[in-house]
Amino acid sequence: MATHVLPQHVEPMLARIGVPFDSAAHVFEIKWDGVRAITYVEAGAHRMHGRKRRDLATRYPELAFLGRLPAGCIVDGELVVLGADGKPDFRAILSRENAPASRADAASREHPVVYVAFDLLYEGGESLLAAPLRERRERLARLVAAVGNARLMLSEGVVGAGQALFAAARERGLEGIVGKRLDAPYRPGERTDAWQKMKHVQQLHCLVLGFEPDGARDFKSLIIATDVGGQLRCVGKVGSGIGEAERRELRALLFGKRTARPLIDAGMPGVWIEPGVYCAVNFLEWTASGSLRAPVFVALVSEGGG
Repeated sequence: MATHVLPQHVEPMLARIGVPFDSAAHVFEIKWDGVRAITYVEAGAHRMHGRKRRDLATRYPELAFLGRLPAGCIVDGELVVLGADGKPDFRAILSRENAPASRADAASREHPVVYVAFDLLYEGGESLLAAPLRERRERLARLVAAVGNARLMLSEGVVGAGQALFAAARERGLEGIVGKRLDAPYRPGERTDAWQKMKHVQQLHCLVLGFEPDGARDFKSLIIATDVGGQLRCVGKVGSGIGEAERRELRALLFGKRTARPLIDAGMPGVWIEPGVYCAVNFLEWTASGSLRAPVFVALVSEGGG
């Protein structure tokens, strides 16, 4: 039997943010709401890890069968927990990620995962990184079909009709889609236009309660609140999306309006400001704890929301 020596780690290829489009040169897939994982199969066993190189194979014992894939293959995909409606359950995959290793077996019974494969980087010990995506997907489809295990699923795609798939994803309440150029090679660790992710976002106008400080004259994030069911509630922190000009303006506002107590109990430490600073925030969804998931600062707004 041939022995295939695979690289210890291949950095996942990344996607840039884009807007929905149609293109016969692209395949469009659902953006799976889970944990990115690359699987390496050698000599009847498999390794699995993502961008942080943390071992995932032992955390997901229900995927032990992946070790029986043909030796010398590297598969890129996403670990997802599918709900009864067939939609990815992000909270459930988070519970798996946060479960201690000692509970891996029990967690696998409570929230079993599916490995959704969307790329094939090596086959038979041969690198496919330079091959076009079209060829890599064809090979991957054959590999997944040969395994015939419901815990290994091919990420199906449509060629051309990106806008229709995006609309269908929105209707089903899915996170979004990814468009990938069919002639593109796999570029480990790179974020290029060859892969574009298109997400559905929601927007809220929020009151700034205060901030998480960063030294004596700067801040890491804003602590924000909004109306929830007729009550003002803290909905978490937002730090991403703030440009340098906005940061300067915010610093002047925040440090000029400091006060001893927050307007409402924020449930977290911070430096508080007087009411009167508002911002628009994009986010993906509400978390189980009532916070905003993946919030991004959009702009300062007037009190009336203009």
